[in-house]
Amino acid sequence: MRHGHAHLGVRSTSTLSFAALALAVSAVLAVGTYLTARHFLLGQREDTAARQSFVDAALVREGLLTAGAQVSDVLDSTSPPPGAVVVVERDGAWYSSSLDAEARSIPEQVRRLTSEGQSAQAWTLLGGEPAIAVGVPIPAVGAQFYELSPTTELDSTLRVLALVLGAFALVTTVAGALIGRAASARVVAPLQDVASATADIAAGRMTTRLQATSDPDLAVIVGSFNTMVEALDQRMRRDARFAADVAHELRSPVTTLMTSLTVLRGTEDGAAERRRAATDLVEREVRRLHRSLEHLLELGRLEAGVVQLGREPVDLGELVTHTVRTTMRPEELVVLRDGPLVVDADKAILHRAVVNLLDNADVHGGGAVAVTVVRVSQAVELRVADGGPGVPEAERSRVFERFVRVGSRGSVPGSGLGLSLVAETAQAYDGAVRCEETPGGGATFVLCLPASGGEHGSGT
Repeated sequence: MRHGHAHLGVRSTSTLSFAALALAVSAVLAVGTYLTARHFLLGQREDTAARQSFVDAALVREGLLTAGAQVSDVLDSTSPPPGAVVVVERDGAWYSSSLDAEARSIPEQVRRLTSEGQSAQAWTLLGGEPAIAVGVPIPAVGAQFYELSPTTELDSTLRVLALVLGAFALVTTVAGALIGRAASARVVAPLQDVASATADIAAGRMTTRLQATSDPDLAVIVGSFNTMVEALDQRMRRDARFAADVAHELRSPVTTLMTSLTVLRGTEDGAAERRRAATDLVEREVRRLHRSLEHLLELGRLEAGVVQLGREPVDLGELVTHTVRTTMRPEELVVLRDGPLVVDADKAILHRAVVNLLDNADVHGGGAVAVTVVRVSQAVELRVADGGPGVPEAERSRVFERFVRVGSRGSVPGSGLGLSLVAETAQAYDGAVRCEETPGGGATFVLCLPASGGEHGSGT
C-alpha cells in the first residue's frame, strides 16, 4: 500500500532551489576569495618579516664588530617592530631582547639551517600567539641572529575577512531565495488563472475562458484549455437539449393519457370496484410520470440555457404567503422575520421552487409544519420544516441530486427531481440550498438567495 508524502509546492521548491544555488555559488566565491587573500597576506607578511630581520641582523653585526661590544648591549640598541623579539646565539650562549623568548621558541629547523650558514624562516608560537621566526647567520662575528615577529594583526584581519565573506554568502543566499520566490510567482501566475477558471467551470459557469496570451509557451496550453472547455460545454448543451426534447416529446402523449383517464373515470358509474382501483392506480402513476417529465423538462431548459432568467425585485415573504394560500395550505404555517425579504429573481421560477419544497414536505415529511422566511445578513432564507423521519446527516448533501431518495424517503413514491430543480434554481441566482435537522424531529430544507439592493418587492 502506498502512503502519501507531503511534497513542497512549486513556489517553495523554486525558492529553495534558488537559495541553494546562491548559497553554493557564494560559498565557492567566499572560500576562494578567503584562501587567495590569506595566501597573499601571509606571503606579504613573511616577506616583511624577512626584510626586517635582515636589517636588524645587519645592525647587530655592526654592533658586535665594535671592539669590546657586549651582545646584551647591542640587543638593547636595536629597534625591532612592536612585539618582535630578537635572539642571538654566540659561542654557545643565548641572548634575548625579551624574557618571554628563549631558544626553544625558535623552530628546530630554523636553528639547524642557520647554524649551517643558511637563512631560514618558519612559523612558530610566541606567547601562545602565531609568529614568524627568521634566522640569519652572522659569520663575521661567529653568531646566529633570530627574530620572532608576531602576526596578531594578520589573524585579526583574516577573521574580519572571514566574517565579511560569511555575511556576504548569507545575504546572497537570502537574495537568491527572494529572486526564486519572485520568479516562481511569475511562473505560477498562469497556473493560478487556470485554477480559477477550472473552479468557475466546476461551479457551472461554462462561459469561462482563459485570456489569450502572447507567450508562445503558454499559448498552446491556453488554446487547448479553451478548446476543451468549449467541447465540454457543447456536449453538456447537447445532452441537456436531448433530455429536454425527450421530456417534451413524452409530455404530449402523457397529457393525452391523463385526459383519457379523466373521461374514462366520468363513465364509470356502473364499473366494478377492481376496475375503479386499476383506473386509480394508472391515473396516479401517469400523474407522477407527468410531474417527473415536467421537472425533467425544466431541468433540461435550465442547463441548456434556453430559459431566460429574469431578475426583478421579488418580496419572497409575499410570494411564499401567496403560494401557500393558492395551494390550499394553512397560512398559519408562514412566519416572516427580520425584513426586508426582497430578492432579485424571476417570480415564476421562484414560485415553482417554493411549490417543490412544499410538495417535498407533503410527500416525504407528512406535510410542512413551518414555512419561515428570514433575513440573514446579506441573504434571504426560505426554510420549510416538516415532521417526517428526517434525513441522515451523511445523506443531506446528496438529497438534492437527481433521482436520489435517501433513507426511508426512498420507499415513498416520487421522481427525485423536485429538490434538484430547487438546487438548480438556487445556483442560477447565485444562491445555495441545504438540508438541516428540525428540532424535535424531521427535516428542514433551506433555500438561500442573495438579498436585493432594493427595499421593496413586486406585489403578488
